[in-house]
Amino acid sequence: MEIKSTSKINIGLHVHNRRSDGFHNISTLFQEINLCDTVEIIEDKIFSCITDCGTIIEKNNFGTKAFNVIKAKYPKIPNVRISIKKIIPTKAGLGGGSSNGTAVIVGLNDLFKLKLSNKELSEMASKVSSDSAFFVNGGMQFGTSRGERLDIIKNIQIPKHILLVHPGIKISTKEAFNHLKNHLLNEDMDINLSQLLKELNNYTFDSKLFKNDFEMYVFKTHPEIGAIKLKILDFGAKYASLSGTGSTVFGIFSSKKDLLKACLLYTSPSPRDQRGSRLPGGA
Repeated sequence: MEIKSTSKINIGLHVHNRRSDGFHNISTLFQEINLCDTVEIIEDKIFSCITDCGTIIEKNNFGTKAFNVIKAKYPKIPNVRISIKKIIPTKAGLGGGSSNGTAVIVGLNDLFKLKLSNKELSEMASKVSSDSAFFVNGGMQFGTSRGERLDIIKNIQIPKHILLVHPGIKISTKEAFNHLKNHLLNEDMDINLSQLLKELNNYTFDSKLFKNDFEMYVFKTHPEIGAIKLKILDFGAKYASLSGTGSTVFGIFSSKKDLLKACLLYTSPSPRDQRGSRLPGGA
């Protein structure tokens, strides 16, 4: 059985305060995009989880963690071999690992006919990572708490013309949060969802609601990533931002023509930046 494992971008990401469990309360708009890994699950005598890059250390990957979550509830299911064909770059702010975990949970549900509802799938996925639950329904969702409390956003469509630029730099999520802790305001989650949706519907991206708090740390430690954001804006993007904790930067363009023009400009030699690699995007 093969399952598509999509990725995401964050349209605005605010970190509010550190919780007693060690996590942070956040608020963000998740948008699913069509950059995908492929997860294959086959029943086997022994459990294994591998990628096309080689065997994964079992206790440290989301695929194994997802299997263990299902196995804890359904101990009689047989072992499986999980094979992940990676396209989504790791530690890039695109949710690839979290998505892989959700794909395993969804795949096991289908393979063994467990008949779990989307609500139950989301609850299990939230045990894998903070944003794994998002990938059960995908689309656009407003995430709060650790990112696992989700409101599905309907009747709003952002333009599907999205450019992703991955600079080949890996950002540790844990490290990014640790650096941000000294700048937290310890405020309650006061993001006004209705105002956010109004501005989004009007295609108004210049509001502070759509700021990514991690840009302060990432752009300071890796100024070349900040330069990528400026370059994307120079090429006509209506909005550009770091995704998640980085390192991927994305730009949203109002038309396919503008996007293709930006792609051509970005791949042309430039003294300002020759490091970024383009990745296909699209909501």
